[in-house]
Amino acid sequence: MLQDFVVTKALDINAPVSKVWNFITTPEGIKEYLFGTNAISEWKVGSLIRFVGVYEGKSYEDRGTIEVFDEEKVFEYTYYSSFSGVPDQAENYTVVRMELEPTEEGTRLKVKHSNFPTETAYQNNEKQWDIVLDIIKDKTEERN
Repeated sequence: MLQDFVVTKALDINAPVSKVWNFITTPEGIKEYLFGTNAISEWKVGSLIRFVGVYEGKSYEDRGTIEVFDEEKVFEYTYYSSFSGVPDQAENYTVVRMELEPTEEGTRLKVKHSNFPTETAYQNNEKQWDIVLDIIKDKTEERN
């Protein structure tokens, strides 16, 4: 794992914290911002979270464990990508942390994605998060 490679992003969203939280932590929202992925979980700390879908004609199942589920504040989970090319072992799981803060205009969403097993994984995710955050912003603001 590469300790020095951490994706950090922040975005202001013109929507209430409750709407952003519901979008980033429900199967319906996740399906929209993670490109059609079906998210399956019990949505509580310690529960497995599975991300199932098809990418470029190939089925995948990524997985992790919910580490923090502090309603309308913090959603954190470990994450293993089946496309990573590394074994499904604890040391190859990344950590995704999404924090919400209320602002005068709505919500500030901060993302920290860390513990990448390879530099390529880091580079891919650095780009991917910009796309994901744009989707989250667009979808939550249009529903506001």
